[in-house]
Amino acid sequence: MMNILIIDDHPVVLDGTKTLLQDLANVHIETEQDSAAVLSRMDTDTFQLFLIDINMKPINGIQLSEMIKKKQPDALIILYTGYELSDYYELLIEKKIDGLLSKLATKEQVIQTIQAAIRGEILLAADFLDFVQQRTNLPNVQQEVLLSDKEQEILQLVAQGCTNKAIASAIGVTQRTVENYLSKLFVKLNVESRAEAVIVAKEKAWIN
Repeated sequence: MMNILIIDDHPVVLDGTKTLLQDLANVHIETEQDSAAVLSRMDTDTFQLFLIDINMKPINGIQLSEMIKKKQPDALIILYTGYELSDYYELLIEKKIDGLLSKLATKEQVIQTIQAAIRGEILLAADFLDFVQQRTNLPNVQQEVLLSDKEQEILQLVAQGCTNKAIASAIGVTQRTVENYLSKLFVKLNVESRAEAVIVAKEKAWIN
């Protein structure tokens, strides 16, 4: 019997995802809304696979995945998101996660992705090969991270000490959109915190 923990701070999505997985054989499924409570649960409960929403707070899915892997290196982790999967392909290459899912995925795609992870395989979108090829073919001097104007603007506001709520107001988006931007930036810059992101951005002269 494999124990799976689904982690999402939206109760409706959490329940819907659990329902999708009811047909999986030989699995026991539990859920958790509070990302900060997951690590303490691991002290008393054993889970072999974690299905984690990327965009959560106070700890986002990427940060939580790293924490879980440090505590349980053999844990299987699948991230799911409502945004572009390609933004997180680097995590697969670095072997920080074991699968990616879109929140628009069908029931069959969700089950197949989980079954693949259990077998030690990764079910990938077709454009992943294009991503790997482009990454491989680029000379080292050209493998510099490129940021959009919006990403640089957000980093500048972060450097000024603005909260996510203040940043959202300043650039005219929702707070959750800002959180998504920051999650992507952490992946791009290979950092784990706002402070580290600011340091890297200043070193690269992306911000003042």
